[in-house]
Amino acid sequence: MPSHTRTESRQQLRARQLARAANTRVPDSPDVIVCGGGAAGLSAAIAAAEHGATTVVLERDAECGRSILATGNGRCNLSNLELSPDRYNDPSFVGDVVGETFLEDTLSFLGGCGLAWRSEEGRLYPTSNRADSVRSVLLARARRAGAVLAGARDVRRVERTSRGLSVTWDESFSDRSATAEARSVVVATGGGVMAALSGLKLDLKPTSPVLCPLACEKAPVLALDGRRVRAEVTLLRQGTVLAREAGEVLLRGYGLSGIVLFDLSRLALPGDVLSLDLLADVPDDAVRRAIELNTADGILDPELARVLGAQTSVAAALEGARRVRLTVTGLAETDRAQVMRGGLANRQFDPRTLGARSVPGLFACGEVLDVDGACGGFNLSWAWRSGEIAGTAAAVRAREEKVR
Repeated sequence: MPSHTRTESRQQLRARQLARAANTRVPDSPDVIVCGGGAAGLSAAIAAAEHGATTVVLERDAECGRSILATGNGRCNLSNLELSPDRYNDPSFVGDVVGETFLEDTLSFLGGCGLAWRSEEGRLYPTSNRADSVRSVLLARARRAGAVLAGARDVRRVERTSRGLSVTWDESFSDRSATAEARSVVVATGGGVMAALSGLKLDLKPTSPVLCPLACEKAPVLALDGRRVRAEVTLLRQGTVLAREAGEVLLRGYGLSGIVLFDLSRLALPGDVLSLDLLADVPDDAVRRAIELNTADGILDPELARVLGAQTSVAAALEGARRVRLTVTGLAETDRAQVMRGGLANRQFDPRTLGARSVPGLFACGEVLDVDGACGGFNLSWAWRSGEIAGTAAAVRAREEKVR
């Protein structure tokens, strides 16, 4: 009975959300249409509306901003004190877009939403420690600026028109499709590229998941599924060091997970080797003492020590703990990857405005561009900043087109 009640409650909530979406009127000819109501889309909408443009957000979900709720394990890792273009896959393009005040501009935007934050080892989280508070202040700022937030509308087609661009969408609360024209359109649809853009002849790069666990060939330590260890992890390709990360690692039956591995997944290929030093944080004298006492229990998980052979030789087990080697076979749990690499090729967008060079009036921001960053708030930082830049430029263009 309680389970049935919860199901009815979810259905009722969905019905209310769809009813609100159905009652939201979309103007026929707004200045700016933003396709996608996630972090980048809301930032773009806020910037466009605050620059005087009549602005509409079309979001496939019943409500805008729901993707933000899953970020940072529900806490929303807003940004990072070490923001730098070199933490992204295309540092040259990102650097041209964000300039030398990336962090200052990002925090200025977030502060303008009424957010306060705190740092955990350089990672910035809202002081509320809740992602829903971040979503709430973004929605409130967008509404104050006059943006229309239209949920349950799945964009199907973006086309050129004599006035600018048209956007056609399907409505989840009806069997209808609808179309509106705008002087500027901002594409902020997140990972993967919509088929809706196919008629615009833009260059696309294949999409693939990143920031996810790594699958590895079977090894004894992987039998300890669910165990967490501290390790320094080195990624090697044919003996050459590609990257090195330190932190908590989660042992899984299929391979390795955890933030350390998510970051390495941006570089790793099948056949690469992961070398784990499980004693990187342990002083050498503590290791020598363990060998003298003939027990590794004081510095290693006893089960892990057993798998490494401590019952036969403590010295050999501890030496082995410094070089646990696993061969990568590919990515794992890609359906839950935090980011999609690929998308609209960056070279066809002006980094000053994020406007498409070949399609006047079209702008892009966030993950729909071929930009992905490391874990730790880098991807959300790109969403906030690129959204603000694209939204501002879209509003400026719409204003200029009105004057002509």
